[in-house]
Amino acid sequence: MSRQTLVEPPKEVRLKRKLNELELSWPDGLTTRLSCLILRKSCACSHCTQARRTGRLSLIDADIRVDRVELSGVSGLQFFFSDGHYRGLYPWAFLRELSEQVS
Repeated sequence: MSRQTLVEPPKEVRLKRKLNELELSWPDGLTTRLSCLILRKSCACSHCTQARRTGRLSLIDADIRVDRVELSGVSGLQFFFSDGHYRGLYPWAFLRELSEQVS
């Protein structure tokens, strides 16, 4: 069984616009805050992944915001960033991994 199927979704997801961060409360009690900048830099869409793989420079505004967040089916979230980027899907397993890196 892959890690993706083992990760339960958070109990609560809060977009804290004033702080420019996303707060995730996981079923095991871990609560983490991910900055909008970390979320944008971590985008795993094909365009961003290819840019990182080829070493292309990506200019991302340090004050990037998430304007809107939506559920992506039952498997994760989709963010709509203030720079117009919206292609990346963030599965629960990926968000949990990011959460563990910053906690």
